[in-house]
Amino acid sequence: MKKRLMLALMLILCAMLLASCGDSQKFPVTSSPSDGQSGAANKPQQNNATQEWAGVALPTQVVTTATPAPTVRSVYAGATPVVLDPIDKPTPTPVPKLSVTYTAYDAVKLGLSFEGPAGWLKDDSAADTFIIQNPNARIDYPATLTLRAQQVSTNYSSSDLKSIVKGMLDSIETAGFDRYDPSSTASRDLLGKSGVYANYEGTLNDGREVYGRVHAVCVDKVLYTIHLTAPRAQWNDYKEMVYDHMRDTLVIVK
Repeated sequence: MKKRLMLALMLILCAMLLASCGDSQKFPVTSSPSDGQSGAANKPQQNNATQEWAGVALPTQVVTTATPAPTVRSVYAGATPVVLDPIDKPTPTPVPKLSVTYTAYDAVKLGLSFEGPAGWLKDDSAADTFIIQNPNARIDYPATLTLRAQQVSTNYSSSDLKSIVKGMLDSIETAGFDRYDPSSTASRDLLGKSGVYANYEGTLNDGREVYGRVHAVCVDKVLYTIHLTAPRAQWNDYKEMVYDHMRDTLVIVK
């Protein structure tokens, strides 16, 4: 009888052991991250968006402060800022417009006559030179128109006239220029004949800026030369109102 009881107890213990083994396989124990294994195979699968962010350190948000524009002013709110000139920048002095009333000038010693600005100072003391000069130099440099006539042995060719004009330019350069830029020569009629002219610009030693034109032509063995010099800032006025008008009205009166 005792043997039967012992056998029954042993069978019951075996059954209990088998039951406990089945429960341990049914609920496996996952390893912790500290044991060096990822354990990812035992986790439920995440969606794509979750996988993109999983384990990724988010970048620190950088707050930028816009650099203020240098001294700007907008007329209306939201307008594009426009950089202003420094408030202490000097305002350029407006250049006065040249006003001319014409009168006739007779260069008797040269055998010439032309129309020029009325009221200009006249100098005809030399036998071969006639000069008129603006007495109202509003910019700081008096405009001057100089005409010369010289008897020569032959009628000069275009090449000869170019040499004359270049010689005039070289002579003008010696009049105290700190910077001097002559142009190339070009052809233009004067007194009904083909002549040669050139321009120049420069800065005198005292800082005044000037512009000028020289023109030469030979008519019946007489070499005529013209030189107009004026303030650079008013050159267009002087060129149109003095030089062009003189050229259009210049005649030989012998």
